[in-house]
Amino acid sequence: MPRRLPAVAPFVALALACVASLACLSCDSPTLPLPPPMAPTVTAGSDANHFKLTSACGGVEGGVTVIIENIDTTLADDQRVTGTLASPCGSWDAIVYGNRGDVLNITQDDGSVVSSPEVFQLPQ
Repeated sequence: MPRRLPAVAPFVALALACVASLACLSCDSPTLPLPPPMAPTVTAGSDANHFKLTSACGGVEGGVTVIIENIDTTLADDQRVTGTLASPCGSWDAIVYGNRGDVLNITQDDGSVVSSPEVFQLPQ
């Protein structure tokens, strides 16, 4: 004679099905936007047209790619854009080419989302 399952078995099965459905739905949740990076500090570079940008832990999300674009279109393309990888704590540094007073757009990219830019002006 077949054995009868207790009356609670259908409720357990339903609860497990609900948990599995919620787990699948959470995978489709929208990605939160990245905030703009915090403004870096600037020190002199190797010559008058190079600047070292530095940001301490928390300046960006850990492990992201930091992209720095000089908006001066008179510069060569390879002088306008540079980037670096942030440390696990979100610190980073990079050497950028530019002229005093140039404006930089600094963003962070985690591979799926790019932040809005921190608009940053090099010292005059």
